[in-house]
Amino acid sequence: MVHYVLRYVDLLLGEFKHYKMRIAHGGIQKEVQDLLLEYGLENVAETLIECLSRVKRCTDEGRALMSLDLQVLINGLKHFVSIDVKPKMQIVETFIKAYYLPETEYVHWSRAHQEYNKSQIVGLINLVATMKGRKRKTRLEVLEKIE
Repeated sequence: MVHYVLRYVDLLLGEFKHYKMRIAHGGIQKEVQDLLLEYGLENVAETLIECLSRVKRCTDEGRALMSLDLQVLINGLKHFVSIDVKPKMQIVETFIKAYYLPETEYVHWSRAHQEYNKSQIVGLINLVATMKGRKRKTRLEVLEKIE
């Protein structure tokens, strides 16, 4: 499993490196290059959240690996951009940490975090409910309160 996990991080880093090289050789002003790299980081973060929100089953070990993968990704991305990567990836870290919230906190959390869309929040709640063996009725009650 670890081999697979690191493989997707390596692929993301490879693609970002390729993206940076294409921008660098595109005859674009440095300021615009930096802006495009920043947008690239935001796209990586949004894509990760979208992927994480679609996970159907996960163990506690898998959740821990998500955090580890994110740290490896952040450390790798630091080599490609001049800005601080961590603030751009904070949205992903916050989403991963939400897996650990008590069930009673999801309604409040979802209202406090408007940066996530409805399908991402529904995916998060469904995964946590499945992992904790919650009944469908309980899960639907939480989702109703969020809407």
